[in-house]
Amino acid sequence: MRVKIIGKNTGLGNQIQFIPFINELKKTHEVISDSPVFNELGVLDKPSKESADINIVLFGYSYKKFWKERKAGKGKFVGFKYRIKKKHIGLGYHTALTFNENLSEVENNRLLFNKVFSANVEKVDFSIAGKASVEKRVVIGISPKEEKTLQFDLWKAVIERLKSKGFEVQVVDHNIGVDEYVSTKKLRDLKSTIGSAQYYLGTDSGPMHLADILGIPSLVLFGSTDILKNGPQLAQSITYSRNLACSPCFDWGRVNCPINFKCMDFSIDDIMMKFDQLCTQ
Repeated sequence: MRVKIIGKNTGLGNQIQFIPFINELKKTHEVISDSPVFNELGVLDKPSKESADINIVLFGYSYKKFWKERKAGKGKFVGFKYRIKKKHIGLGYHTALTFNENLSEVENNRLLFNKVFSANVEKVDFSIAGKASVEKRVVIGISPKEEKTLQFDLWKAVIERLKSKGFEVQVVDHNIGVDEYVSTKKLRDLKSTIGSAQYYLGTDSGPMHLADILGIPSLVLFGSTDILKNGPQLAQSITYSRNLACSPCFDWGRVNCPINFKCMDFSIDDIMMKFDQLCTQ
């Protein structure tokens, strides 16, 4: 039986968080995908346009684009119900699961996997090969999204403080005009750069999830998004939030902040205190 992972119109993090279940599927099924992400991370062969018996639509997929896939594709379509105005709809699916927002995305994927394939998987191996850490190297992932990043001056202060502690710093994802920026045009380049880190520091983003599945201990700063749903799986990692009354507010890709994302207005001293905690675990 052929299974196709429909994920090219989801975020990098959404795709990474489904990798453990692709590995489970590969044990008993032929698995293909429309996305190049899994190929570049060494999980699947190159993207395929072939049809499949079962199509798994990953969480976060554009609902409008899903309908195009649904009309053009063959076989059964399964995935998470899409939420509109706090109501869940599963139109177009043969089997659809309501996303439990009190669980992590990985855990929700496990529930979907078990339901669709009548399985009883209780725990998955959330890891891929590629970690080759260089001592005293920190990779910083700077998201370009204002609801998931810090002010550029604060990032620059973090870089200088890390360097003063003797760390080599490399910056990925978004170039804020620092010499430490490393261009990673290919995902395999991003994987190699992050995989070389002893520690990772960033916010909720695709590169953060890549650091997580590579097994890089991370300090992840949260504000608009939910730690419970989006936090790292690695036990050694640390999450930090200012815990404002309005956090988290990021609602399935929608956010409208009237206070200019004060949830991401961390102090340099607090960030470094948390980083020191990460290093001394």
